[in-house]
Amino acid sequence: MKRTFFIILLFPLLVGCCNRAYVEPVKAVGAVPSFENGMEQGVSACYVALYDGCIYIAGGCNFPDVPAANGGSKRYYKGIYKAAVGDTLVWESVALLPCESAYGAFASDGGRLYIAGGVTPCGAQKSVISVDLKEHCRVDTLASLPFAMDNCAGAFSGNRLFVVGGNCDGKASNRVFLLNVSDALAQWEELPVMPSRGRVQPVCVATDSALYVWGGFSPSDADGDVIVHTDGCRYSFSTKEWSPLGDISFDGNVLTLSGGAATLLDDGTIVAAGGVNRDIFADAVSGRYTMVEKENYMHQTAEWYRFNNNMLLYNVELDRWSLLRSDAAFARAGAAIVADRERIYSVCGELKPGIRSPYIYSIKR
Repeated sequence: MKRTFFIILLFPLLVGCCNRAYVEPVKAVGAVPSFENGMEQGVSACYVALYDGCIYIAGGCNFPDVPAANGGSKRYYKGIYKAAVGDTLVWESVALLPCESAYGAFASDGGRLYIAGGVTPCGAQKSVISVDLKEHCRVDTLASLPFAMDNCAGAFSGNRLFVVGGNCDGKASNRVFLLNVSDALAQWEELPVMPSRGRVQPVCVATDSALYVWGGFSPSDADGDVIVHTDGCRYSFSTKEWSPLGDISFDGNVLTLSGGAATLLDDGTIVAAGGVNRDIFADAVSGRYTMVEKENYMHQTAEWYRFNNNMLLYNVELDRWSLLRSDAAFARAGAAIVADRERIYSVCGELKPGIRSPYIYSIKR
């Protein structure tokens, strides 16, 4: 009787364990290439594409010698690297950018990686290039931007390359530019401005029918007012008009994708992750430093900055966000996201101001 009683109690527990859905953990599948001295410490604001079963990484920046908190100098990188996707990334060096670069707008059409503007050791740039991933990463020059632009976002739809927000000749911008890359003689066109103040470090994604933008921040105006955007906006290609999108809210918390990353999945869903904490970031950018003294701001632990650790899905038809996964691996600013039919990859970014992560993480879709 005692043995029978024990088995009856244990059986429901075993059934419950067997029926529980298995959630695959977030995996670190590799680290950044180490061909350029200092890059192995991790980078942010690099350019990333996924094509024909390979991840490509180009550019990026970090503080490899003296930490930023101690007044170190930022270093930029110019290598273009390739690794086949899998459980472990093995990198090979395939080409070079024209110059060391980070913080530009970038987007991929599946066979080319486009990079527009950005910051080099010489400052913000107007230059625009395409990297032909089908042709051994051949670099071609396209029409220059009308202004030097940095910390902007890029997207691609059809034959159209979009550059959104960022700094435009050094000023926070709500401007949007378009280039038809199928026309060798085409010049950049300006679309109607976004219905908001400037958006520095936003995210944007283009579908077949619209351009979506979220996040970004606008530094102090004459009244000292800093805006860290928690909302977004949508530009319809058919009506050529902007419409507002509400705040990104999850579990009662309003999030910003400022400094985050986003991409379009093959099913038409948008995936986004990372970004700064609205309140902590605004407090520092405003110069108020009410949460911590200015001289101590850069010296806090990574957890103190409370970067967004959620990977979210956006349904464009329902205008609705949902949670895919929360994980410390996604709490990054200046990371990049790419995806294939099976997995989503989060690439590098900042753990905290000035400190980069070298890791590439993978999550099953």
